[in-house]
Amino acid sequence: MSDCRGADLFPHLHNPEGLCVVNERCMVRTQADRRLVVVSGVTGAQYTVGDALAEAYAMVQVIQQGWCDQNDVARAFGYSERTVRRYERRFEEGGLAALHRRDGYPKGRPRLPAARVGLLERLKNGGHANREIARRL
Repeated sequence: MSDCRGADLFPHLHNPEGLCVVNERCMVRTQADRRLVVVSGVTGAQYTVGDALAEAYAMVQVIQQGWCDQNDVARAFGYSERTVRRYERRFEEGGLAALHRRDGYPKGRPRLPAARVGLLERLKNGGHANREIARRL
């Protein structure tokens, strides 16, 4: 999560450690390994730091419910506006399951053919430098 100290309204006063004010209605509090998103004094989300799915869902929810805009959320959570828009689009298209990125090789992305892998291994085992292998391929 990004540091919100630069966004303090009064520079001589600082937010308590672990507190990030997103806007006048929303704030994010981090303590130990837990994160709490508070909207108008009510807990909006609570999750473990590092839980990417829960964090993405919390970001999407505060935006969709009109509590924050994309720029505020991106700044507070330490993401780019593009990433926040991507999370929103995924959620709209596929719900909560679409926010979770599965481990492993991405679907639809072609892998190297076996013949090419074999050629790479033969050239590398033959003592050729990476630059020479790239030139030949």
